[in-house]
Amino acid sequence: MLRNLFGIPVLCLALTAELILSAQLVVDLGLSITMSAWLFSHTMASALAAFCTSILFKELVPGKRVPLLFFLFLTGFFLPFIGALGIWLSITFGAIIARGRHQQKEFWQFTSNAELPFAAPIDRPLPKLDSRGFIEQLAFDPETEKLYKKVAGTRHIRDSQAGPILKQAVGHENDRIRLVAYQMLDKKVNTLNREIQRLESDARAASGAGKSNIHLQIANNYWELLTLEEDEPIAREELLGKAHGHALKAAELDSKNVNVHFTIGQINLKQGDSQSAIASFERSISLGISKDKALPYIAEAAYKMRDFVKLRTTLDQVSPAFKTYPPFSNVIEYWA
Repeated sequence: MLRNLFGIPVLCLALTAELILSAQLVVDLGLSITMSAWLFSHTMASALAAFCTSILFKELVPGKRVPLLFFLFLTGFFLPFIGALGIWLSITFGAIIARGRHQQKEFWQFTSNAELPFAAPIDRPLPKLDSRGFIEQLAFDPETEKLYKKVAGTRHIRDSQAGPILKQAVGHENDRIRLVAYQMLDKKVNTLNREIQRLESDARAASGAGKSNIHLQIANNYWELLTLEEDEPIAREELLGKAHGHALKAAELDSKNVNVHFTIGQINLKQGDSQSAIASFERSISLGISKDKALPYIAEAAYKMRDFVKLRTTLDQVSPAFKTYPPFSNVIEYWA
């Protein structure tokens, strides 16, 4: 406030002096002033105007005011002599100084693709790809070359999400797409089986909580395999049984492992044992897992049991922020 009370009147005084001095160059105002006196007055008025302006604009230009002060002074000083050229020289000087003071890290990076001019921000970690829209593209997109590259790109997607895409791609009319889908499905299955064998070997040498975690990893790998071979009834039951067995073994070794009970609940739900699934999910909540993560599964189990009262009461416990995201928001709205 004090800066404004001081700066504005002095700035007006300096600008008035500049106006008079500039007019003296164009027309004779009757002022008996020598060229040296005029130049001195013009210099002082320009410096005073620049100083007051830099004070008033302090909030707009944080940090040191020296570059801004020089920029304003040079602009005001050279304007009467070389007009537009003086302004451009002053702006060039200010730009050079500003670039030297620039400390903010470059956040965006450009790509050579004109349709996608910006890549992900440099400082932002790239998220894992997911399956949203892939299946629809396989069904409706006529550009097979792009689809082929996208199907090949599913190697970067989690197996639980890549499975439905590859199964859809196996039935595509294009031979290249079908072939790469078959190859990737086979590769994912073999990789998971090798990982299971390695973990089973590690489990035999482990004990306690470490052994529990290994059995949980084995159960999760069988769960991943299930997403790739769920269409075969015999394989489905076998994989569910093995996943359930290793999850129970993990629970025996460490009954307070929250992730174990959540996994058991998922397996029970897939097996059709909704009552046991609810008990496992509620146990995982009591051990500290996020309610927003477990409650939707409990609601699904209640729906399969046709317990609509529990379904509504369960959905009512979900946090308001979580309820806003589709498609869960649509379910909330329907059962409200």
